Amino acid sequence: MKRSKQVLWLSYYAPPMGGSGVQRPVKFAKYLAKLGWTLHWVCPKEGSYPYRDEGLMQDLDSDRIHVHRVGGGTPQHSILGRWIQSIYYALPASLAARLNSWLYFPDNKVGWARDAHATALELISTHQIPLIFVTGPPFSSFSLATSLAEETGAKLVLDLRDDWLENQFHQYATASRRTQMAKLEQQVLSKADAIAVINDHTRSSLAKRHPTLAQRMSVIHNGFDPEDFIGKNEAQKQVHQQRGDSSNTPHSITPDSIWLYNGLFYRQQDPSDVLKGFVRYTQDTPDSPIQFVIQGDDGKRYRGVVQQVQDRFEWKGYLSHEASLQGVMQADVLWLHLSAMRHIDRVTPGKLFEYMGSGKPIFATIPEGVTAELLRQYGPVSIVHSTRPEEIAKAVRLFEQQRQHGSLPPVNKSFVESFDRQRLTHSLEQIFLNLAPESYL
Repeated sequence: MKRSKQVLWLSYYAPPMGGSGVQRPVKFAKYLAKLGWTLHWVCPKEGSYPYRDEGLMQDLDSDRIHVHRVGGGTPQHSILGRWIQSIYYALPASLAARLNSWLYFPDNKVGWARDAHATALELISTHQIPLIFVTGPPFSSFSLATSLAEETGAKLVLDLRDDWLENQFHQYATASRRTQMAKLEQQVLSKADAIAVINDHTRSSLAKRHPTLAQRMSVIHNGFDPEDFIGKNEAQKQVHQQRGDSSNTPHSITPDSIWLYNGLFYRQQDPSDVLKGFVRYTQDTPDSPIQFVIQGDDGKRYRGVVQQVQDRFEWKGYLSHEASLQGVMQADVLWLHLSAMRHIDRVTPGKLFEYMGSGKPIFATIPEGVTAELLRQYGPVSIVHSTRPEEIAKAVRLFEQQRQHGSLPPVNKSFVESFDRQRLTHSLEQIFLNLAPESYL
């Protein structure tokens, strides 16, 4: 007998939480619902999460998406949540990561997994759900999903938005803690029926550690949603006029070009050397002004770096996803940055795909790795590995000249279209159907 296509959806990050970790599960959910799937999304209550985006709730506006919120059980859900959060962010990044590793296993979200178990188990039983999808980090969600699959016999699909054991942000408190994490990774991955990973480099890393599981792994990249760009491509001339009249830009400066960075600078990702390069360019080329706009980060840590030319920099702080894309579409050049750090070669930031979806030229200050490999297939891009200010300034000057003269390569449209969220969701659906075809065909 044919059953309705149902899936238990486990994601710690869910609207109205904002930030990059929400985008992937939200867009998958949106387009799976349009494909006829019913999703029972189990997630924690919001707690004291620092980034909020009510607009993302619109993507879940479907009678096929049912959101079930449970207690968080994490530091952010305690009555001292905001105080704990402020202490955490006051610590050096490496110390904070090691402290997390020492206090919590596998991560500081483990409390939500305990709270979600009973609700998820009841949903599977009540609705006879044959399939579980879980996305991480946090990887404590994977332990929850594995337990549910073992108890119910449901098929299990793991979705890794980052590497697990060799995550670029992990700092293990002790060698034994790393060994403990390696064992958990092996136990959980071995029980999965299918494993989706974010890119080829992450798949290679996992397959090297777990060669017998390689056949279960599929690459499903992050992407962009074309519907998010509708109505946001306003005329550049009008935008420049508006910015020339704003209080943040002196009336004497009407920028020839807006270079924009969209998103946060994580504490491990220090852009100071690149900002010094932008300052150097501005000082060396006063008759060819570029206005640098950073939206998503408030710039408190870096305003001093650009103080000499602060009138050429605007820091907008955190914006909703809709507002941030408006800024992306109004920019002339998009800046992408990744600092050199361990395992950064396998990182593809979510903004990369929306940058490519915009069709704008991209100036990338990044190390060699999967992000650079993807950008080389995009078209109008400058990839700069150096962090020396004089080299950055030289690269800015050359790229801006090429843009002004119309000599940049065209966008590889067929390549960009491969990252359409709807197309990527079809790939995920095929994994689902391959696991339980007798239930749905």
